[in-house]
Amino acid sequence: MSERQRDGVVTGKARTWEVRGIAWWLPGLAVIVAGVLLYSPFGVSLIEGRVVVAVAMLALGGSAAVRCWWARADNQVPDYESARYARAERLLGVEALVAIGFGALGIAALTMSVSTSLIWVGACWIGLGVCGLAAGARRDDVLVASAAFAGWQVLAGVILATLPFRTGLDFTAWTIITLLITGAAMVVRGVRLTAPLPRASTLRWWRPAAVSVQLIVLAVAVGWYGTVVTQAARQDAEQTRLDAFYQVPQGISPGPPGTVIRSAPMSLPGVNGHGQRILYWSQDRNGTPTVSSGMVWTPLTDGTDRPILNFAHGTVSLGAECAPSRQSQIASSMPWLNDALGRGWVVAASDYAGAAGTGDGEHYLVATDQGRDTVNAARAARNLPDAHAGTDMLIYGVSQGGLISLAAAAQAPTYAPELHLVADAATAPASDIAGILRESPPQLLNGWAVTPFLTTQYAKAYPHLDPNALLTPQAAARNQEMAAAGCAATPFAALFARLTVVPGMGDYFNGDPLADPAWRRAFEENRAPDMPPGIPVYLAQGLDDTLVPPKFTAALVNRYCTAGTPVTTQWNPGVGHDSANEKAVAPRVIQWFADHLTNTPTPNNCGQPLPPTFTSTGH
Repeated sequence: MSERQRDGVVTGKARTWEVRGIAWWLPGLAVIVAGVLLYSPFGVSLIEGRVVVAVAMLALGGSAAVRCWWARADNQVPDYESARYARAERLLGVEALVAIGFGALGIAALTMSVSTSLIWVGACWIGLGVCGLAAGARRDDVLVASAAFAGWQVLAGVILATLPFRTGLDFTAWTIITLLITGAAMVVRGVRLTAPLPRASTLRWWRPAAVSVQLIVLAVAVGWYGTVVTQAARQDAEQTRLDAFYQVPQGISPGPPGTVIRSAPMSLPGVNGHGQRILYWSQDRNGTPTVSSGMVWTPLTDGTDRPILNFAHGTVSLGAECAPSRQSQIASSMPWLNDALGRGWVVAASDYAGAAGTGDGEHYLVATDQGRDTVNAARAARNLPDAHAGTDMLIYGVSQGGLISLAAAAQAPTYAPELHLVADAATAPASDIAGILRESPPQLLNGWAVTPFLTTQYAKAYPHLDPNALLTPQAAARNQEMAAAGCAATPFAALFARLTVVPGMGDYFNGDPLADPAWRRAFEENRAPDMPPGIPVYLAQGLDDTLVPPKFTAALVNRYCTAGTPVTTQWNPGVGHDSANEKAVAPRVIQWFADHLTNTPTPNNCGQPLPPTFTSTGH
């Protein structure tokens, strides 16, 4: 028996070059190439992507078939190992048939659904992994994979087949990850077989270290996936329970804006107030009745004629489950809520019409429509008998909601004259959509992650607009899916894979998004409106914001000041478009509102110079 044959380990001199390692590293390279191809505009199309994956499966099948042939041709196997080798040969044949069969199935069924595609890929990995585990392996065995590698294949297959989030993005992202890891492992195994190794005595640390790392990786992967599945199951159960509340009654006649269709108690962890989930009538800019949903919060203490703080939320995505009133953790994005309730205010927060399951999605950043939804939430609060809401109204919005709060304030005196608008505040408002797009057209992550909301929903609010006039072919293919994929209810661990695959899709816009006159007019129509006379405005902005550049808030300050609107500003250095900005702003905004309710003088920053950051960085 040769040194190489004894227990599969070199015990004396370094092992020589093994030609059969090619059966590992060459198909491994093909699998890596398949993963790279998916991480590109080529992989955006599900049909083309499935072809790439099917070819990778055929490469895996070819690897197993060649290794099976070499096993049969190997005449140097000792008698006491012949049974194990015979079993390995049979299982390699089965592995080859599994991979080739699934590859052929994928090519024959290119139009399968996304859910079926995930099961298809997952079942293939499970089959390959089971064959590898059943075959067993020794160190440096040319024939079969290591037990750790085969176990990882089974785990990857289970994750793909049972993934709780089943969009084309998930199929692409997780298949890329699986292909790249598999291909890399095959190349490493092939290189270790084809390259001479040091003496065994120098590698005594290698096996325990490698096993330890593999066990840690396995434990982390299992723990991570268990968390994702548990969170998804919990959220699905909660959303299923809530569905009935948001269904608009059939045949119901529209009521005046603000009429409450139904309400139900709600509670949020850590909120010191009585909450109600509401369904109420609103209307769009054309006067067409719509149905919105939202929340109303009232203090724990008794009171009457309470001021209303009307909140306009920021971007949460378009899925019904993304609406704030359907989110169990939404209070974390409202750090001012307990402060407002402690001051005896009623808090009204609209989900916006069409969201939460009351329609086909909100009219995202259509300022007049969503501004009316916001005003009508205050009306709905006044129609709740236990709220004891008065007529004084404060409006506060963040990001998307920053624009909406300004639109609501601009309409309130004429649209809802029964309400007394006291003041308005906006944090990082998307005040000039056309200007933001002109300044820095969002491509890659910002474009793919945010702008699908704008293009899909503007096309609903303005039926003459065609999103495909703005988009690259790969963006057009995935635009609807991107608009609905992921929200605050989705565990970040699941969203992360989608966000990592987005840059591989290439550019989002096919050129200048303002080159189309119809789209440009629609964007310009929805810039922040002028304020009614005498209404003070609080404008806050993070100076490191790249999504809503600070220069546009600065331009809004100048416009309002020129028109005679009193403006209080807050510029936050080192802060971007994130929760840190809101946490820095919220306490000061609430106090600023309180001062206006009591007619206490507040700062007017009109005429003061902008922060040095603007001039030093060219903002």
